[in-house]
Amino acid sequence: MDKIATKRLLLRPLKNDDALDVFEYAKLENVGPDAGWTPHKSLEESKRVLEWMIGTNEVYAIYHQEDEKVIGTIGLHKKDYPMHQAEIGYVLHPLYWNRGYMTEAVTALITYVFEETDITLLHCAHFNDNERSQRVINKSGFNKVKEELKTITLHGFSITKQSVKYELPKSNYERKMLPWQQH
Repeated sequence: MDKIATKRLLLRPLKNDDALDVFEYAKLENVGPDAGWTPHKSLEESKRVLEWMIGTNEVYAIYHQEDEKVIGTIGLHKKDYPMHQAEIGYVLHPLYWNRGYMTEAVTALITYVFEETDITLLHCAHFNDNERSQRVINKSGFNKVKEELKTITLHGFSITKQSVKYELPKSNYERKMLPWQQH
């Protein structure tokens, strides 16, 4: 995994040393359920989940350069998709919500993916009631494709909710059709 730097953030591979930062937001009641998982009950649980994420080699730490801490994660998940496709998934500490950090991370990952990999179609989704995630997805230039009832089972937790799915073809990026490419 390459490191991806932005003005305020560094997207980098996760490390075991990130466990305390991850637990700080993963334990909160208003974080995990929006992403399809239960709040972490202990630092040990965060360590186990972190080891799993490291093992997938698909999840970046979102490292806040000024605060010198991990404030979230962003993943590029390929296993459930055909060749040349992947899904972006993310989570962010609530203290950093509504400041443009996640849009900054998502657009940096989009640029990296379309410039440095053979992926030609990105997917993204959010639960119907997650307006913050919807705003990030819209600002990033994804196109809504459908709504569906989705069940996610992760680390022993299962949730079924209405989900909204989006896609972003590489051609839209290449033709500079994305909102963040307009200025």
